[in-house]
Parts: sequence; structure tokens; C-alpha cells
Amino acid sequence: MKRVIFEDLETALRAKEAKISVIGQGYIGLPTSLLMARAGFSVYGYDINQTLIKELLDGKTRLNSEKGMKELLNELKDRNYVPTSDLDDLYGSDVVLIAVPTPKGNNGPDISMVLEALDTALKAVRRGGLIVIESTLPPRTFYDVIIPQIEKRGFKVGEDIYLTYCPERALPGNLLHEIVHNFRVIGAIDERSAQLAKLLYGSFVKGGIEVTDPLTAEMVKLVENSYRDLNIAFANEVARICEVMGVDVKKVRELANRHPRVNILIPGIGVGGSCLTKDPLFLYWASEERGYSPKLIKRARDLNLEMPYHYAQILDEVVRGLNGGDGGTIAVLGATYKGDVPDPRESPVEPFVKELVKRGHIVRIYDPLVRVSFGGEYVPNLVGAVKGANAIAFVTDHSEFKLIDLTKLRKAVNRSEPVILFDGRMLFTPEEAERAGFIYISVGRSTIGLEKALVRPEI
Repeated sequence: MKRVIFEDLETALRAKEAKISVIGQGYIGLPTSLLMARAGFSVYGYDINQTLIKELLDGKTRLNSEKGMKELLNELKDRNYVPTSDLDDLYGSDVVLIAVPTPKGNNGPDISMVLEALDTALKAVRRGGLIVIESTLPPRTFYDVIIPQIEKRGFKVGEDIYLTYCPERALPGNLLHEIVHNFRVIGAIDERSAQLAKLLYGSFVKGGIEVTDPLTAEMVKLVENSYRDLNIAFANEVARICEVMGVDVKKVRELANRHPRVNILIPGIGVGGSCLTKDPLFLYWASEERGYSPKLIKRARDLNLEMPYHYAQILDEVVRGLNGGDGGTIAVLGATYKGDVPDPRESPVEPFVKELVKRGHIVRIYDPLVRVSFGGEYVPNLVGAVKGANAIAFVTDHSEFKLIDLTKLRKAVNRSEPVILFDGRMLFTPEEAERAGFIYISVGRSTIGLEKALVRPEI
């Protein structure tokens, strides 16, 4: 392939004439591809999943819950956005962006998909072109792994290949808006790479853009998500304390948050998603390898991991207390890790369900957005899930669930014996649940709920 001159690539980026390829068409790759295409670039969206590519070519996306995604796809797919699984379409790219997952392995981060994508990028990009990595990188991966891999192929970074790290910072549920409006960090080791990346992102990002070194950029992404995980862990810790102290965490949180410098989050059954469940560990592992074992980050991660098991145990005890010591039927409402997002990856609902099944309960799952069972039985409708149940567990805060009429729900159970409502996302008040005929227990007040529930009403 003919080498592209820096000044020519700079001009092409300004004029939106550069050929861009994006490797990975998932939660970040697809919206980023579409936004660059909307900005005027010719964009090839590459993925090895041929079924996914066929869906995109047909105008279908697995991100239907993302506002504007399907409409933008259908607006651009016959113009300047080309979904493809053919590597030949990528050859001669001026810019290649990598947006593939970086999962956690058994003993640390698994960057194998990033390295495979990098190999593809090096085959596709023109000499003198730009490679941008958006996939999460553990600290020092850019220096210790990525650059050596590129140089092993005979390229010199900053001369033959321009290279930057620009970690994605978008939250599922509002991806297009966040990718456009969130502040972006670009990590680069040379001025020209940074300049090209700023031109690229400046074409569609309205939030601020700041250039720093790659290690700082790697740290920023992991620190952001570790901070969020820590804050959730604090809320969950407060909930656990309230349970044993016999007070309602809802009231404690409400009053504490009236202080101008306090903002305690809503506690729940745990943390899910692909980022918060691994990024704190990436930071922990990297630091531990270099001699310091972080205390707070690891404990927060462990606490959040414990939550679904803790509440499965409580629900198990309450159900057995009301069922003569036997297991029962539990309807679990919700499977995704976040409300209104069709993403069950690393959902705390999975260990919650598996623990209940392990303890001998029949578990039915209903979620309006995904069809997963986690070892229980998936039921495609709400009424079928709750009919005859000993307990109903709300574990995802979908908008649909917040609007449920609890009186009608109690009738749909069609059971004269006591029925437990476990509120794992603090969607309801004890009063409305009890008025509807449920025994109410929830995060942050389960001890009180347990004591009341175990007193069987006189007949």
C-alpha cells in the first residue's frame, strides 16, 4: 500500500475524506462508527461475527434500546457506513479504530482480542496512517505491549504509524449522547499522533478533548470506574449496617444526602456490566504487580460481589420460614445489570439466581428486554412468571417494573398463602407493598422484614 504523507492525512481528516475502519461493532464500535459517518467520513464497520454484520446490513441493531441508534444506522448504512466481515474492505485505511472487549481472565486481564485486532489493523492501515485504541487497556499495556508489537512488525511509532489511546467513556442506555458530549482523553507519545486524533474526535465530539501521555490515559479510565464501584460499595455497606441495626436505609440515605457535600447512591443487589466489574481489578492487579496491594479498591469489589449471595440467603431463609422449611417458587423480575438496558453481561442477577437454585428453589425469570435464564426457567411474560410464586424479587429497575400496580400483581400470583416481595432496587415503599397484600423485605431493611415475615398470621 502506498504511504500516506502526514500533511495529506491531516488534510483528509479536516476535509472528512479519510477512509476509516472500526474493528468491533458492539456497544462502542457501532455508535462510534455511525457518529464518524454522520460527520462525513467513509466508515467501514468490521466485525468477525458474520451474523451481526448481516443484521447491520439489514438495518437491524442489537442496541435497539439506545435512543436514535436504529434510525442513524438506517440513515447511513446505504451511504457512507459499510458493515463488513471482509478484511479486504479494510485495506488502505487512513485510520483504524479498535473497539473490541478486554475481559478479565482467570489470572488477570485478557488482552488477546486487542492484540488480534491490532494485527488486523496493521494489515489494513496505510503506512503513515493512524491507529486509535478505544478498548480498555491495563496500565502500561500501551508502552509494554502495544508499541513493541507494532515495532516487531517493522513499523516505528510516530513515523510509520501514528498511534493513540482514547478510552471509551460512555454509559449504556445513552450511548450516542455520551460519546458526543462526554469529555475525552487522548493518550499519545508524539505530537503528530495527538494532532491527528484530535482532528478525528473533534469532528464529532462536542465535549472537551485533552491530550496526555498513554499511561495517564490508561489510569484515568480505570480510576473513573473504580471510583464508581467504590461509591456503590459504600452505599451497599451502609445498607448492610442498616439491616443489622434495624433502621431503614432509605430514610438514612435521604436525610444524609441533605448535607450539601454528601451524595450516597442507591444500594442494590450488586454491580454488573462489563466495565465496573473488571476495571477496578485491572487497576488492583497492575499495582499489586509493582509492589503495592490496594486495600480499598479490592475490598469494595469484594463487597459488591458478595451482595447477590447475601440477598439470596435472606430470601431463602424467609421463604423457608413461611413454607415449613421447604424451598419454594421464586419469580425473579429482571435479568440485566441496569434498568432499561438489554445487557445481561456480568449481571448480579446471575449469581443471585444460581444461588437460589443451589439452595433448592424453583426460580422463574422474566425480563422484558432479554431472554436469559441463568440456570432458572425463563418465562416470556410477567403473569406466567409470578403465578403461584412464594416470592417475587425485583432485581432490575426497568421503567416497566416501576409502573407495576402491586395490587394487580398480587392478584396475578393467585395464591392465598403469604407472598413475599423482595425489593432489590428500592422501587417501592413498604406501605404500598403491604397494602397490596405482600410481605415486604428489601435492601437495607431486610432484618426488620425478616422478623415480620417469619411470624405466620393466625388463621
